[in-house]
Amino acid sequence: MQRTALTCAALGSKGNVYSIRLLHRSDEGEEKRFESLIRPALMPEGKVKGLTASLEELENAPSLREVWEQIRPYFTHSLILSGGNALNLLVKDLESCGLYLPALFYLNLRSPEKDFGVAAAGDSDDLRALDMTFGRIRKECSDWETRIGMLKSDSPAPQKAAYAFIDCETADSTGAICAIGLIYDPPEGQPEEYYTLVNPERPMQAENLAIHGITDEMVADAPTFPEIWPVLQKYLTGSVIVAHSALSADLFFLRSTMGRYGLELGEVRYLCTCRSAQKLMPELPNHRLDTLCAHFGIQLDHHNAMSDARGCRELFLRLSASHDLSPFEGRYKLEGQKRSFIPRKQGKKVEIPPELYTEGVEPVITGCFAVTGDFARCEREEAEEKIRQAGGTVKSSVTKAVQYLVVGAKGSDRWSKGSYGQKIQKAKTMGIPILKEEALWKALEKK
Repeated sequence: MQRTALTCAALGSKGNVYSIRLLHRSDEGEEKRFESLIRPALMPEGKVKGLTASLEELENAPSLREVWEQIRPYFTHSLILSGGNALNLLVKDLESCGLYLPALFYLNLRSPEKDFGVAAAGDSDDLRALDMTFGRIRKECSDWETRIGMLKSDSPAPQKAAYAFIDCETADSTGAICAIGLIYDPPEGQPEEYYTLVNPERPMQAENLAIHGITDEMVADAPTFPEIWPVLQKYLTGSVIVAHSALSADLFFLRSTMGRYGLELGEVRYLCTCRSAQKLMPELPNHRLDTLCAHFGIQLDHHNAMSDARGCRELFLRLSASHDLSPFEGRYKLEGQKRSFIPRKQGKKVEIPPELYTEGVEPVITGCFAVTGDFARCEREEAEEKIRQAGGTVKSSVTKAVQYLVVGAKGSDRWSKGSYGQKIQKAKTMGIPILKEEALWKALEKK
């Protein structure tokens, strides 16, 4: 009998599958093995209990859609042998990606002794043990075929998606939005454009003003973010949100600003044109929006939110004309950051003295970084994720491969005067540039 033993690892009991292993045996007895990491649609934030792969490995892993194309033959006309809820988790993720399935027949071997009166051949996470256990069941349990279950998708066929192409300009390093450009592309009908200045209700920082030229006077009479939220909510709900450097820029800006006002949209689908271009066009010197638009001959007034949204849409159309971009879709929670833990009692934060910083060094965002200290703009883990999304590498410690050490602007309550942690000490000894947090944001904004 043709069969496939299956094990999966997921982010928690109900999270996305991030690892899959298969042992397929054909009718003729031929064996084939398959093993792969899977990039979760909703990437984890920070440390995840039980996670056996690094965030960097997951970010570079193939999408579920790509993996499914390879393993689908092992599921067709096969009996799936699963030692737990692996198949249910996989089917849930496949359906959420719009990969709707034919009927799947399976046998749950989590408790073979209880269910079939047969001792397990080994651990339920061991593919060979699952296959051997099934062999025992076939020999010793005459009615095993009556225990076969069937999974079939009850979801309707996926509808063509609506897309919302968005670009945000910000007033300061916290991501307070001061202008939004958006193009709503419905499944049927003509695109709709929406642009507005936004009163960020805080002063414009000089660094941001230099990028987009929006002054305090220009936004003084503009609507606040809560006043434009009903319009944004209408366009964003149910749409695939497309942005350039989505996680490190526009989605972060939206979540930061929404969090200030207690607004939520929940989990959304998104696609980053920067990340897509990095994977599809690695030969280019960089993958900034202005560079890509120049490459394709797309007109762009860079850092004008409406023009950038148009440029993002045109770039998406050019890339999707020759490639399937669906593997680059992900999921993101547009809501204020919540904490599920009780923070430890914190002492007074200590900042490193100015003379330890390296002056005159502008980091190349695609370089190799280490980070330390507490960041002012976001959590340190999120800063690391922004670097990765922009094409850079993050090391957990200072090694010879590290080109820059970025220090969070808040310092750390673990430091004391003259003692600023091992990373800073090693960077000093090895001559690695020690940079302020703001240098990282400037490098990301240039991208």
